[in-house]
Amino acid sequence: MTIRTKIWLIAVSVAVTVGVASWGRMYVTRDRIIKDAQKSAEEIAHDIAEDLKSVPPDADDRDLEEKLLGYLNRHSRIVRLDLYVYREAYTPSSRIAAPRGDRPEITRFAPFARQPIGLYRDSSAGSAQDEPIELPVDLPGPWKATLVMKWTLGQVESFLKTEEKYSISFSIVFVIVLTLVSGLITQRIIGRPLEALAGAMRDVEGGDLSRRVPVDTVDEVGRLSQGFNSMLGRLSQADAQIRAFNQRLAAEIEAATHDLSEKNATLAQLNRLLNDMRLDNASKVRLATLGQLAAQLAHEIGTPLSSVSGHVQLALRERELPPALRERLDVSAREIERISKIVRDYLDSTRPLEPERQPTALPRLLEEAVEIVQGVAPAGQARVAWKVTPDIGDLVTDPGLLRQIVVNLLSNALDAIDRNGRVEVEARPVADKDILITVSDTGHGIPPDDLRRIFEPFYTTKGRGKGTGLGLAICRQLTVALGGTITVESESGKGSTFFVRLPHQGPPVAESRPRAAGGRA
Repeated sequence: MTIRTKIWLIAVSVAVTVGVASWGRMYVTRDRIIKDAQKSAEEIAHDIAEDLKSVPPDADDRDLEEKLLGYLNRHSRIVRLDLYVYREAYTPSSRIAAPRGDRPEITRFAPFARQPIGLYRDSSAGSAQDEPIELPVDLPGPWKATLVMKWTLGQVESFLKTEEKYSISFSIVFVIVLTLVSGLITQRIIGRPLEALAGAMRDVEGGDLSRRVPVDTVDEVGRLSQGFNSMLGRLSQADAQIRAFNQRLAAEIEAATHDLSEKNATLAQLNRLLNDMRLDNASKVRLATLGQLAAQLAHEIGTPLSSVSGHVQLALRERELPPALRERLDVSAREIERISKIVRDYLDSTRPLEPERQPTALPRLLEEAVEIVQGVAPAGQARVAWKVTPDIGDLVTDPGLLRQIVVNLLSNALDAIDRNGRVEVEARPVADKDILITVSDTGHGIPPDDLRRIFEPFYTTKGRGKGTGLGLAICRQLTVALGGTITVESESGKGSTFFVRLPHQGPPVAESRPRAAGGRA
């Protein structure tokens, strides 16, 4: 669509909008006047109906006829009044008609049944004055009646029709004049110069850079044509230079591309070899370090641990121990045994082991894990809240390994929060007959770069001397040994949540997995 066509359409749209607005204003005015007249007529009908209620009980048809004539004389907009009088169903009735400009009529009817009629409008009526108004009238005594009033707008409707004709005529003339003026202005001032410019642009698009636009005016379109001609001149010069440069560049690119392809293939092969060597070397270093650490732990911890275990066992043989102290010594004995098992597990980490399979009460296991963590936590450390779904039932698993996983996760969570922080542990059943254990904290969170590597052995974010980097790696190995998975969701500054998902019926019996020792990351 050309610019000239668009301007013509805009001019016509404006003119049509003005015409529509005038017609709309006229329509709204007419509708308001007619509604006011209708409302006034309804009020007159109600007044007449109320006044008829005051006639004497012994009034006959002639008296009612005189009343109707009086209403006609007082209200010039009333065209006709009909009053249907009856006593009750199937009794003789009469109609009293009082038309304007004609003699009143009284008509007797045979007995008939007439239902009460309320106020309504005849939808088939062509205009307001043809719409009769019907109202029930409760006359004194046993008589009842129905009042039918016809009315007219008179001179108001004639005035509205005249205004309507003038408005339509003015709108048509305005549309025609505005359209013609806009067309002439568009054609002479804008259309012709723009058509010449558009033709020159089509030729340039076809490759004719020698094309120029004639400049006949000094207005914006003339300046645009001058700029277009100047641009074509510079473009012609640049085009010749670009063609020569493109030829040289194409030859150089082809040679460089061939050489680069050969070097990329060689580099890709070297990268694959280097990555394989790096992974193999890292695995060997970790295994060597883990074996050395296991030997040191067995040597350094074994002797003092045996001594502590012996003293605890001797203390438990005392018969007069308080129950609370005996319970704590029992927990200590079990944990010493667990530490001994951890040391042995370090030594057995390179041999495939089968985890135990026994029914385990999760509430008791979580309670013990929380007690262990809080028993070694510093004074003033935030407390740990835990809960288990009531209908979760016993879980078939290795309780020692599962307790070790929860303890490691709780220790890391407490290290990540301050005194006002919060740590929560929850166990609930999930789909596919699995158990989901979550450990959440409100600590500082884990950055995205660290989140991808936190399960690698010896990788820690706690700084030198604050962690060995084995806790989460061991948690992952133990979870796999129990037939489950461990994942994490974390955001910097908003805490972390670890998800341990285990099968309710325990790990597969036929599988043997590496057994890793516990520790804190």
